Amino acid sequence: MKIAIQALLLVAAIVLAYLVYDSVNSRIVFEEKLGYRQGVVVEKLIDIRTAQTEFKAEKKRYAKTFDELFNFVKFDSISLIKAIGTVPDTLTEQQAVEMGIVSRDTTMIAVIDTVLKGVNIDSLKFIPFSGGEIFKIDAAKIEKNKVNVNVFEVSAKYGQFLKGLDTKNENVDLEKDLKVGSMEDPTTSGNWE
Repeated sequence: MKIAIQALLLVAAIVLAYLVYDSVNSRIVFEEKLGYRQGVVVEKLIDIRTAQTEFKAEKKRYAKTFDELFNFVKFDSISLIKAIGTVPDTLTEQQAVEMGIVSRDTTMIAVIDTVLKGVNIDSLKFIPFSGGEIFKIDAAKIEKNKVNVNVFEVSAKYGQFLKGLDTKNENVDLEKDLKVGSMEDPTTSGNWE
């Protein structure tokens, strides 16, 4: 009888040890997958922010839709101003231009050749791992401290890019956004930074 109880306790201890190991290991695996997926989404948000920054530099506002933004990237040009000549150490570039030592040349360069080179523009709007869902995008002009400023925001919910993962016991708010920009503040930062 004593041996049977010891054997039963040994089996129970092994089962409990396995359950503890499995719960810890599954959390580690989930954290790795979460970090990887979050990183891929962040890369896309950074690319979108880069395109929005160039759009604003040329158009003096942010793009409100992906169609508008991607048409700019694919078919528009940006101004590249080059200084021709050498600016002496004793002068600023502006002074050298005024004296005729340096001249400026403006060249138009296709946006797609400079911004997001090598990035598939058409797939940029799709949230990775979501099964084809599209990032939420918005832009506007708001008043901040009695000054009108342009703002934009691009976001994806955690539930969208964590699709297919078991998040039930992982304490993740699936309604929380991973985003770049803000519709309330003039910032181009991401909430992961």
